[in-house]
Amino acid sequence: MRAIAVNLARLLAAGALVGAAGVLVIYISWRFFYPYAQEWEARGEVARLQRQVNALETEHQRLQQQARLLATPEGIKIEARRLGLLKPGERSLRFMTRPQPRESSPLPERASSEASEPLHNSPEALSPPPKPGANDAKTRAQPHRAELKAKPRPAQPRSEVTPGD
Repeated sequence: MRAIAVNLARLLAAGALVGAAGVLVIYISWRFFYPYAQEWEARGEVARLQRQVNALETEHQRLQQQARLLATPEGIKIEARRLGLLKPGERSLRFMTRPQPRESSPLPERASSEASEPLHNSPEALSPPPKPGANDAKTRAQPHRAELKAKPRPAQPRSEVTPGD
């Protein structure tokens, strides 16, 4: 029994020694590598900030050029036209076109008779979007614009089919 106790004591002493050595290695490694890790992180931050400074300098140059242009009468005229301003007596014309469908559009294409119809005459353009609960007869106060312009359909005569014909 005494041999087992001695072996156990030696094993515990060796384990404690290995554990202490491990802690010492970890501490020395941390003290040695931590400053390098901080430097690595700081270099990344410096690179990010340098990219930001470069972008801001480019934007600053663009704004300075725009300010120089706007200080001239021609620049003021160009900016006024861009904003849609007109000289006294001028009239503005705007041409509305339909966007061209894409080759791989997920939406189905409209029929050709629908496509030739102008956008501003469509019932969707004339009527506001339906409100929640607008289909409920109790919550509906006024008829929809499309309903005001709807023409009644003429009654179709029903043909009777008798069995055995």
